[in-house]
Amino acid sequence: MISVIFFVVLGALLGAALGYAAKVFKVESNPIVDQIESLMPGGQCGQCGEAGCRQAAEAMARGELAPTSCPPGGSALSTAVAELLGVSLEMGEEDVQWVAKIEEAQCSGCGRCYKACPFDAIVGASKQIHTVISDVCTGCKLCSKACPQDCLTVEQVEPDVSIWYWPKPKQELAS
Repeated sequence: MISVIFFVVLGALLGAALGYAAKVFKVESNPIVDQIESLMPGGQCGQCGEAGCRQAAEAMARGELAPTSCPPGGSALSTAVAELLGVSLEMGEEDVQWVAKIEEAQCSGCGRCYKACPFDAIVGASKQIHTVISDVCTGCKLCSKACPQDCLTVEQVEPDVSIWYWPKPKQELAS
């Protein structure tokens, strides 16, 4: 019985110490960075040139990275980030969507592609054929780099009414 009381008191003291330390050592973060990070896909793919989505959000907030620098996010993310930061959005090229395709006849089921996919867009098991869930795939191209059989390619998606981001018509102001 004494050992139970000892561990309860010890647990309470350690819990209080951790609670106090959490308040004392709390790190304040920029709320704009938090908002940008919550908009991002969260795959940590590194296509923007940063190590992860948090670092990319910090660079966007500092103005070192353009809102259009996240390929998996597409134009919807670029528009939202530019609006949040209050900057003009200059799209240099047309927003192109990409999706991975697996040539199933060549797939040996090694499993490297679905382990490399940060968005869990590839399903399959070891030594079995894998397939891509095209609605989830962002076209980050990490899986094609990991495939040793070269049976995985990333192809451009043809525009379609159900998947394409249609920009709003521009309004001309009457003078």
